[in-house]
Amino acid sequence: MDMQGGQPINSQQLSYEQFQAQVRQREQQEQRQAQEALKRVGLDPKSQQVQQVIQQLNGIERELQQAENQLQMQMDAQRRQIKLLQQKIQHAVAHIQGIGSNSNSVSNSYRQ
Repeated sequence: MDMQGGQPINSQQLSYEQFQAQVRQREQQEQRQAQEALKRVGLDPKSQQVQQVIQQLNGIERELQQAENQLQMQMDAQRRQIKLLQQKIQHAVAHIQGIGSNSNSVSNSYRQ
C-alpha cells in the first residue's frame, strides 16, 4: 500500500476534496451574505444597473466638459490670432500713412 506521512493516499485525497467542498461552501455563503448586504443598502441588481447608468452618464458629462474646455481654448487661440492680425494691419496702415505724410512734406519742400 502506498503511504505518505503514515496515511493512505485515498484518505488524503478525500480530505482534500472535503477541504475544497468547504471552501466552495464558504465562498457561496460569503457571496449570499454580500448580496444580502447590497439589498439592505438598496443595491439589488436593478439598482446596481441604475448605478452603472449613473456612472456612465457622469463619464459622458466629464467628456462633454473636456470638449467644452478644449473648444474654449481653441476659440481663445483664434481670438489671439485675429488680434495679432488686426495689430499687423494697424501697423501697416500707420506705416503707409507715415510714408504718405513724409512724401507730402518732401514734395512740399521741393515746391518752395
